[in-house]
Amino acid sequence: MATFLPSHFETEGPFGIPMKDRQAKALEALVRTLPREEAYSLRRTTHCRGVSELQQDGRTDVSWITEETPDRVGDVVLAEGMDDSHFQLNPLVTLNHRYDQPPVGRSLWRKRVREGNLMGVKAKTSYPTRPERWSAGDWPPDLAFEMVKAGLLHGKSIGFLPLKMRSPTAAEIDATPALAKVRHIIERWLLVEYACCYLPMQPHAVVQEVAKSVPTEWREWLQLPEEIFAERHRPLRFTTEAEIAQLASRLTASPNLEKALQKALIRTWRKAKGIV
Repeated sequence: MATFLPSHFETEGPFGIPMKDRQAKALEALVRTLPREEAYSLRRTTHCRGVSELQQDGRTDVSWITEETPDRVGDVVLAEGMDDSHFQLNPLVTLNHRYDQPPVGRSLWRKRVREGNLMGVKAKTSYPTRPERWSAGDWPPDLAFEMVKAGLLHGKSIGFLPLKMRSPTAAEIDATPALAKVRHIIERWLLVEYACCYLPMQPHAVVQEVAKSVPTEWREWLQLPEEIFAERHRPLRFTTEAEIAQLASRLTASPNLEKALQKALIRTWRKAKGIV
């Protein structure tokens, strides 16, 4: 079971993603209609083209979330095929897909755009101001927006579900030879989620800069290595083979092992199939 905030997400939906009940039911019904092939499973992809518009007064940014170029598995996602009706039901933007922490923003819109030869989808994200009654410590959107302004949070990561795809035609390959290496052209797809994320060219260097201004309680949220906060790097502790063997013996000796394994396998299988 995924850890999430009930105040923002009501249930664990298909693929283990927290969402509203009506989203989960609609998505499960849709998943049942799709081919039982790996290509039609949920995907996550990250785009680091950066923020194209930043409005400090309105606390918003406009960024690319997809572009029509081959992704890491060799597929091209067409912008005109986006269906964001599922995401629109609860358009919250998280930080690094952390559903156990408050969202950092709200998506105001997602639009298909063309800039020169580049086509894709842009999204506008709003980072709300802190409510007067907020008493739970730091206000997450404040940190996120400051990091966006500083150029340390310039990526957007989306989760989407392919709905219809095909191989490039011979005519398309003749017109654009690069398509010869493309596996699928995804003509229709469902936007399930998107999150802000940091994508440094030099991860350790940027993490050091982020660490200078990150409060202690945010370290776990941002998943920053503890050693970067120390003046000197501490030695890492390794688990010995004897400790692993001792733990394995204790687990296998448990009378409830078979039942626990069955439950875990069933839960994992249901998530993989998109079943709530």
